[in-house]
Amino acid sequence: MGRLAWSQLRFRAARTIALLAGVLLAATAFTVLTAASRTSQLRTVGTVAAHFSPAYDILVRPKGSRTALEATTGTVQPNFLSGIYGGISLEQYHRIQQIPGVQVAAPIAMVGYTLIRAGIPTLLPAADNARPGRQLYRYATTWVSAGGTIRVSQPPSFVYLTPDRLGLNSAGQSYEDLASGARETVCPGPSGQPASPFGVAAQSEGWCWSHINGSAGAFTLSPQPHQAFAIVTWSFPMLIAAVDPAAEAKLDGLNLAVTSGRYLAESDGQRQAAGRQPTFPVLAASASGIGEYAITQVQRLPAPAAPVQLSAATMASETAVPGQAVLTVRTTAEQAYRQVLAIASEHQPVDAYLTAGPVSYQRSGDGTLTPVQVRNPVSVWQLGEATSALLAPPMDETESQYRLLGGHQEIGLQSSGGPPEMQLVGVFDPARVRAFDPLSRVPLGPFQPTTAAPANAATRNALGGDLLPNLNLGGYVSQPAQLITTLSALPVLEASGAFNGNTHASDPISVIRVRVAGVSGPNPVSLERIREVAQQIAVGTGLDVDIVAGSSPEPTTINLPPGRYGQPRLELSEGWVKKGVAVAILTAVDKKSVVLFTLVLVVCVLFVANSATAAVRGRRRELGVLACLGWTRPRLFAVVLGELAAIGLAAGVLGAAAALPLSTVLGLHASPGRAALAVPVAVAVAVVSGAVPAWLASRADPLSSVRPPVLAVRRAHQPRGITALALVNTMRAPGRSLIGVLSLAVGVAALTLLTAVTVAYRGVVVGSLLGDAVAVQVRGVDYVAVAATVALGVLAVADVVFLNIRERAAELATIRSFGWRESSLARLVLTEGAVIGTVGSLAGAALGLAGAAEFAGQLPSGLFAAAGASAAAGVLVTAAAALLPARLLSRLPAAHLLAEE
Repeated sequence: MGRLAWSQLRFRAARTIALLAGVLLAATAFTVLTAASRTSQLRTVGTVAAHFSPAYDILVRPKGSRTALEATTGTVQPNFLSGIYGGISLEQYHRIQQIPGVQVAAPIAMVGYTLIRAGIPTLLPAADNARPGRQLYRYATTWVSAGGTIRVSQPPSFVYLTPDRLGLNSAGQSYEDLASGARETVCPGPSGQPASPFGVAAQSEGWCWSHINGSAGAFTLSPQPHQAFAIVTWSFPMLIAAVDPAAEAKLDGLNLAVTSGRYLAESDGQRQAAGRQPTFPVLAASASGIGEYAITQVQRLPAPAAPVQLSAATMASETAVPGQAVLTVRTTAEQAYRQVLAIASEHQPVDAYLTAGPVSYQRSGDGTLTPVQVRNPVSVWQLGEATSALLAPPMDETESQYRLLGGHQEIGLQSSGGPPEMQLVGVFDPARVRAFDPLSRVPLGPFQPTTAAPANAATRNALGGDLLPNLNLGGYVSQPAQLITTLSALPVLEASGAFNGNTHASDPISVIRVRVAGVSGPNPVSLERIREVAQQIAVGTGLDVDIVAGSSPEPTTINLPPGRYGQPRLELSEGWVKKGVAVAILTAVDKKSVVLFTLVLVVCVLFVANSATAAVRGRRRELGVLACLGWTRPRLFAVVLGELAAIGLAAGVLGAAAALPLSTVLGLHASPGRAALAVPVAVAVAVVSGAVPAWLASRADPLSSVRPPVLAVRRAHQPRGITALALVNTMRAPGRSLIGVLSLAVGVAALTLLTAVTVAYRGVVVGSLLGDAVAVQVRGVDYVAVAATVALGVLAVADVVFLNIRERAAELATIRSFGWRESSLARLVLTEGAVIGTVGSLAGAALGLAGAAEFAGQLPSGLFAAAGASAAAGVLVTAAAALLPARLLSRLPAAHLLAEE
């Protein structure tokens, strides 16, 4: 029996080589594919591990502060502090600190915005200062932000110059000494309650100057004595936030970002000297983070004949008087911020502060978010007996707003004698706060301004860069915290008995960021430690807890509506934090590896089974004769299966030898031990694939030698045309055609599935910067492996066409003798291949879509186009593969075949 098997392998060289080539290709492809999948997994795990740990592992917020949008999308907003002014008590904070496994618990308590007014003086031209007689100047300021697209005009202010001496009365008002000896009040200052915080009475200023004695001592801002100047007043919203200095230093190294002065100490808190107001320490940011500038145009008006009283009514009447431009000045937010820091260092009182709520969104079907505009009443700025700073808010507050504002005013004198004053102890550079991995970055909180990047060319051209915050407290992009104080200073700032409307005196903390000890990567032990700590926090405090370890920024598109002052519709991109990205990536990689392993085994079995079945069908007469000579069925089964096992052994050895250099060329990690697995795999595939053909061989009987190789015709049918004849021919051997269809379907399904993996990484499964980085790494290698799988399917179809030609050789010779041209016969064969290719490609695309739906949880619209492209490619490649069998038609020995018939 062994000699018979050897003789079959030796003397049927063509079929042996075909079988050997098929198993060799399958074994090599399997080995390379397993190496590719393993390499992809190793690289993915390495990438995830390298970028796994963010600044902290757990974000704790007050109960109910997680928005419905965050819960739906599994994300955390980049400005997660927006609208959270307390909600966590100090007792809850200390309880979290004591939970086993908590390495750092860093709280942030958002207090609110205090307005500090800073004036930037601008000297009038020397020639105008020297002009004789009385002079009146008007200067109007336009506030410019959002890359120049927002331009808000402020009611004009005025400067009055007189040749007479100025004096000050007991009310601080300027009067002019006339030659007649009389006194005329020229700068009476504000009087009464302004009707609107944005009108002339609140926003216009009047400055009086004398050629003799300057401002009569009323102002000390003049760069040169007795020279008149205009003042551009910036109303700067300064956000105050409180931290635990020691915990913040451990979390992000805020102490290392101090550029002057000193860092906050744990003992820093409210202090009070005898007879003075209480003070609290602040660490100020070195930069404002505000993207805004002011354009001020100074105009000379007709010279007045008599003294001018710069009251609100007079300034309103002079607004429309024509004037002559004499000066245009540009001042920036950073220039004003330097003045703010100087003011803050001089015990600036905080007698009121404001809060800004969160942004609400409408979510479209494609995931784009549109912020909902709100309207804040002017009463927000009219806080009873509030200071003039609150009565003159930035003009930016008249622009479109997305946050509801609230105010807290100091109510009467405290027992200490007045509102608390800030004491500047140091300055820190926000850019020096520790930077964390960009692929796993989570927002730290108050230090860096939240920016929104352009998402399309039109927005990029309009802004010229990112959208930065401006002075609009209700604007979309919020201001960063410029003033950092300590938790121990909160009682003097948020005491309900000192500031009206404050309901969080007992629970002032807004969020707590927790880092867990012993976390080393996305391994089960670390993940369990984080989960255990998060669960203890949630159960022990009842607060909202988000695990952000293994998260990554997810680019989210924001559709910002047009503004009131020129800002067009903007399409922006923000990095929302998508939670659990690392775990999702590892799970997705495991799924993909299992799917690819399964598909390669299926295609190998189909290919070898097709070849083995063809070999058995080609030996029908021989097997029938052996059965007549008395060979038993087990003996026939063993001889056929032994031939296939020998071919599998040889193919496995050759595949193992070829896998190592091929893997090296492709940059894969295939060890000799892994390559040696090709031998048992090839033998197993050959034996499993040949089991059914060998069983069919054992059932051979003498009559099989005279039976036709195709099914008998049950009913006469005359095909019309080559296409119809090709369809009939594919159905004459349905089992063989089905194998070709399945082989190609597996390859096309693999291609569609891999496309789904790529799409899913970018949008559905991960949809983050880390997901994009991992997707780029795994995509190329996997497509090489899947290309080999598709090639096996195409070769299987070509083999089916080839076998059809061999078994119908006499029939084709007869057709040729009837006058058919070679081109017509070639078209017939190509059409048969195209039919099998079309059915297999469509079936594979459908299977791929079904697998993608299971893998990704949904079907992105672009995946249907990718599936269609995969099916079309399968049809074209299959038709091209049928060209080689078609060329064999010209080599058929027609005369010999007709003689045999």
